[in-house]
Amino acid sequence: MTLSRQLVLLLLALVTLLYIGTFSISVYHTRAYLEDQLSSHAQDAATSLGLSATTHFASEDRAMVTAMVNAMFHRGDYQMIRLEDLSGEPWVERRTERLTDRVPDWFVEAVTLHPPERTATMMSGWRQVGRVRVISHPGLAYEKLWQTMRQTLTLFLLVVLTALLLALFGLRLVLRPLRDVEAQAEAICNREFAVSERRPFTLELRRVVEAMDRLSAKVSRMLSESEAVATQLRRQAYQDPVTGLANRRQLMDVLESRVADPDLVGGGGLILIQLRDFKAFNLEHGYPAGDRLLADAAEQLSAAVRSFPKTTVAHLAGADFGVLIEGVDGPGLGEATAQLAAAVAGLHERHPLASADVGHVGAARFSGQGAGALLAEADRALREAQRSGANAWVVRASTDTVAIPRGRSDWRGLLDASIEQGHFRLLRQPVVARDGEALLHEEVFLRVADPDHPGQDLPAAVFMPMAEGVGLAPRIDRAVIERLFEALAGGQFEGRVAVNLSPLSLLEPAFDGWLVETLQQRPSLARRLIFEVPEYGASGHVEALTRLIARLAPLGVEFSLDHFGRGFASFGYLRSIKADYLKIDGSFIQQLETREDNRFFVRTIAEIAHGLDMRVVAESVETEAAWALLRTLGVDGGRGFLFGRPA
Repeated sequence: MTLSRQLVLLLLALVTLLYIGTFSISVYHTRAYLEDQLSSHAQDAATSLGLSATTHFASEDRAMVTAMVNAMFHRGDYQMIRLEDLSGEPWVERRTERLTDRVPDWFVEAVTLHPPERTATMMSGWRQVGRVRVISHPGLAYEKLWQTMRQTLTLFLLVVLTALLLALFGLRLVLRPLRDVEAQAEAICNREFAVSERRPFTLELRRVVEAMDRLSAKVSRMLSESEAVATQLRRQAYQDPVTGLANRRQLMDVLESRVADPDLVGGGGLILIQLRDFKAFNLEHGYPAGDRLLADAAEQLSAAVRSFPKTTVAHLAGADFGVLIEGVDGPGLGEATAQLAAAVAGLHERHPLASADVGHVGAARFSGQGAGALLAEADRALREAQRSGANAWVVRASTDTVAIPRGRSDWRGLLDASIEQGHFRLLRQPVVARDGEALLHEEVFLRVADPDHPGQDLPAAVFMPMAEGVGLAPRIDRAVIERLFEALAGGQFEGRVAVNLSPLSLLEPAFDGWLVETLQQRPSLARRLIFEVPEYGASGHVEALTRLIARLAPLGVEFSLDHFGRGFASFGYLRSIKADYLKIDGSFIQQLETREDNRFFVRTIAEIAHGLDMRVVAESVETEAAWALLRTLGVDGGRGFLFGRPA
């Protein structure tokens, strides 16, 4: 591409960005202005109709009221007109859903106007007799916006066309010396040393570059300003306008981001606060007084937990508040809850509340549960506090314990509970490449809490045989894969992840169909998965495994044969199973330095696997000497305590 064409395209791109920014700002301010006009128009109409219809409304002359509403509505300036009594029962209502026929539907959807509803109260003397509700019709506003966009676009195209023509003509003049220089260079290559009579206009070229720099800086400033505006709008979207606190959306975002990664939460909990009879307070004292009560409550609640640094205080809705406290233990959570309850009770002295029973506080301690479960526990604590008495507070903590089973039925009960309640823990261990530094993937290990020894886990080698014996292995595999999907979607792994499948899962058609359907719905996650099957399961179910690999390989899923060599199976079946990895059992690695037969076996496996386009990984690598020897035997990677323990 020639330099002149590149400069033209760059100029066009920058001008386009400038137009987009200018047009966006223009539309934004024009839309805000039109919405204000619609609001004023609706309020004027509501006030006018309320004054003119009051007498007829008070005398229950429905015919006259209807005629007046029809006369006003049929002018086409209103989207909705409604007259209702004080109980909200409508007398007359006229509404239209048609916006405009002169503006394309895509423009109406892209630039949405929200004409506000305005209300006027009809007064008969000093007595209120009804209300008028009016929404102005936005059709004319859409037409104005559409006309503005068309005119702006037309002007922009004309300006761009004129600018391009001038730019092409100017570039031809400015870049003419460069063509002379090019011709001179070609002449030099041809051993012709002609002297150019026209010198390059270096000063003019430098000015062009400086002009482009100024234009770029101007566009950059406009974009920065737009980003600042977007940031401010976002802040407004996450902040409650009445109290100045975070709103419900912000609190839930913070809560979900914390519970998604246990490393971010060092204790703490969620506290819910609810003021009593807030609706009645609004009706008796008016909405401004209610807003003042909420604002004061927000200030008092914030002050009550100011000593806790990692705290998010939010106004959820109505008279409901939420507080997320991080980095505190159980007593600290109780202290914060008590302080919040005291702050709620103190509102009685600051506002004309009907009762000294101002509100209640419920808290739930974080113990590894999800955001939904934590919110549900906090809500239950709040309901308990409401049943406990005036200004009461309650703190809930998860204290579920399960005794370690010994019999078959007890194992089933424990594993059923673990599946239903998600009592699994995933650990990961790196699988490093031949150089000892690059990461091939990470292997996931499953753990279940040991009920007999709090704080300890049962490894899969202990409970998976029991699960296979009671027929729960496919359910556990499904639960683990779903948990792994959540971890991958949450960004907890950087590259590929290997997870084990029970051989019994290969034989269950329902599991096979569920897995394929689930991965088809998550193509980006499927490309990061490696399913591992132990050698004994692969050799015993070659057909089922081959069928599953054929269905999942097009999605980018890889497969690995785990603990290879333990079952002494023939290498023949490897040709039909198109696996990607072959992991040599650790029993061949432990004595690698002293056993020549082990080294021969490892070298043989590596040669066969490479011939089948499979990568070879050595398991249970624990020493530098073993790893140095393995690399001479042709392995592609290793996993073991030398590179890191499961964590």
